[in-house]
Amino acid sequence: MRGTFTSLFTEPVVLERVSSTQDAVKDAKFPHFKPLVAASQTAGRGRRGNKWFSPPKAGLYLSFKLPKDYFAQNGELSCISLVCGLAVSETVDSYALSRIKWPNDVYIGGKKVAGILVEATPSDIVVGIGVNLNTVSFPVELQKVATSIYLETQNRVDFNEFLHLLLENLSADLLLFRSEGFAPFVEKINRKLLWRGKRVVVDRRECGKLLGVNPKGFAVVKTCYGELKEFPYGEISLRRG
Repeated sequence: MRGTFTSLFTEPVVLERVSSTQDAVKDAKFPHFKPLVAASQTAGRGRRGNKWFSPPKAGLYLSFKLPKDYFAQNGELSCISLVCGLAVSETVDSYALSRIKWPNDVYIGGKKVAGILVEATPSDIVVGIGVNLNTVSFPVELQKVATSIYLETQNRVDFNEFLHLLLENLSADLLLFRSEGFAPFVEKINRKLLWRGKRVVVDRRECGKLLGVNPKGFAVVKTCYGELKEFPYGEISLRRG
């Protein structure tokens, strides 16, 4: 069940424009292990149905699907999201230092540069990745929270170079995850975890210090009352003040 482009993937399909790479690969006729890559999307989306800003020739938008039983006992979506997030962050690090924001984003400084969306269908695990490569400007509502590699470095990113490196990192990390589970990734992710040791708010209701992620991929927070709580998913933000 291995491909020919990398040890995991077959040769990617690269298009100038699609409505959504994530929706396209869900088609029953689209093969497993084949990445669909686009330079722009007209209906890109992220986690919780949020719209993903996908202007032409400014970013890289990629989706692929794997059989649902590919990871056997290691198929927790939270772990898969973090493993893919690490691969994306490792790739971005070739251009600018990045951090992983639990559970599914990559940041440069205090702004989002990439996002990961992992979904399960009855038969497949579908992974979507969006990276802001050469975006010069964002809509007003995103300017304080989003960035691109270009804006952070003032150097344009070669699309094909980034794609090749990303697929190599995804392939290596996902194959390791398949064979050894999440354990080899916990320390790596915690070293890159945004706001680790800082006071955070989870889902706008639970506050405390972010201690890291545990071997299940859950965020571990020490609450203001000294209680340790694990969160399998959620939206985390830095607590101000």
